[in-house]
Amino acid sequence: MVEKPVRSVRIPDGRWQAVKDKARRENKTASDVVNEALEEHLAKDERRKKK
Repeated sequence: MVEKPVRSVRIPDGRWQAVKDKARRENKTASDVVNEALEEHLAKDERRKKK
């Protein structure tokens, strides 16, 4: 596994619980869920910029 730097962000409790729930359902880590969501969001933003 490739080591990634540790980052700190503030996430509301309800949203964090949703991340943990999703991670558990999908057998992933919370970090995986957050990183995938950020990647999707940033890709969507880039597609909008190209229009």
